[in-house]
Parts: sequence; C-alpha cells; structure tokens
Amino acid sequence: MKSPTSVKNILAADQSSAGLRQLMRRIDNLRVLNARLQHLLPTPLARQCSIAALDRDRLVILVSSPAWATRLRLLHPKIIKAYHDFRIKSVVSQVVPTTQPQRPQSNSQRRPRLSSQSSRLIAELAEAITDPKLKNALRRLSQHGRNQA
Repeated sequence: MKSPTSVKNILAADQSSAGLRQLMRRIDNLRVLNARLQHLLPTPLARQCSIAALDRDRLVILVSSPAWATRLRLLHPKIIKAYHDFRIKSVVSQVVPTTQPQRPQSNSQRRPRLSSQSSRLIAELAEAITDPKLKNALRRLSQHGRNQA
C-alpha cells in the first residue's frame, strides 16, 4: 500500500502542483489584504467584512448586510488610499448575508409568566365576572403564574 504524500511534498513538486502553488499564493495575498482591512476599519464593521478578491484595480469586499455595506461605502476613499500600493481605483461591496441557525424558543420565552400575586388577583376577578367566556379566559390567564417557583 502506498503511503500518503505530504502537503509539503505536493507543494514542492514542479509541474504537478503549479495550479496549487498559484492558489496558495492567492490565498496568502488575500490574508495580507484582509489583515490590512481589519486594522483599517472600526472593530464592529471589520467583523462584518472580508476581502473576496483583488480584480485588477478593483477590491471586492463581502459584507454581511446592506446596513454594513452602507457604512463601508462611506469608507471607500480611505480604503482606496490604504491600498494605494496595489493600485486600487475602486471598491465594490457585495452583500452576502450570514445565516445563523435560529434557536428554538424555550417555554419561558413563548408564554409569559405572572407573579403569584397577579395570578391570584386575576383568579379573584374571574370569579366576580358573569360572562362565561371572559370568566374562562381570565381563569386560564391566572394559571400562567401558578406554576412559578
């Protein structure tokens, strides 16, 4: 059985890894560009942005929402100036929303709880009501506070 080839050996090979080496150089360049961007932008905005590409004289920055894209747009001249050594003439912001899994709501978030005193007062009120529908609704409402510890 053939032993696995190390990444170092793959990168050191001449012709078979030319595309891989080019990709690695591009990744390294993006890391440098992103590090500069992170230092340039205010912290809240920097967390929402990352450079996707340097396309000739255009810097493409991914942003998590239209609101952050607007804030970033105000800084385009500053960004162009900071990347003058890359001969950047324009900055393009592309919105790519980040999706975060929504947590299911717990019972305490779905159903409000009453204090025991409020629960008792609503139960007393329910007993004084003659309308049967309102009386039942108030009884059910009063039970929201009964199970509290």
